[in-house]
Amino acid sequence: MKKVLLFSVLFIFTTLSSNAFAQNDSDNKRKESFEKFKKERRDYIVKEVGLTEDEAETFLPLCDELQIKKFEAGKDLREMRHKIRENSRNGNKTTEAEYEKLVKLNASVKVKEAELEKEYIDKFLTVVSSEKVYRYQRAEQEFARKMVEQRSHKDRR
Repeated sequence: MKKVLLFSVLFIFTTLSSNAFAQNDSDNKRKESFEKFKKERRDYIVKEVGLTEDEAETFLPLCDELQIKKFEAGKDLREMRHKIRENSRNGNKTTEAEYEKLVKLNASVKVKEAELEKEYIDKFLTVVSSEKVYRYQRAEQEFARKMVEQRSHKDRR
């Protein structure tokens, strides 16, 4: 009996440990991928906007703050979209009320992001010229477009 119990405990421990290591490895890869993405984005912005070292030192943290706040503003929307996709995958019907909540949430997130853009434009203008702010806006759009294209290309393989 003791051998069976010991074997069971060892088996459970081994299974949990391997799952934890796999999860940890996945988390590390995700973090590395995100850090690589952030560096590529920052390098792209510096190049496309034409930031000096001093400008980049002050401007890029503001850009990062803006992106974090936009990401946080869209959290509920992403969760709602995920729920609807899961409903579809599982053969469950999404209700009219859920769709209504989704479209209203989508609109409110767009408004919040526009408010954040407006707030940060004022901050950006204390650091760089309006021309560089414009270039930044274009660079962000272009970088996002390129990332979508890259991901789409990978998905086709």
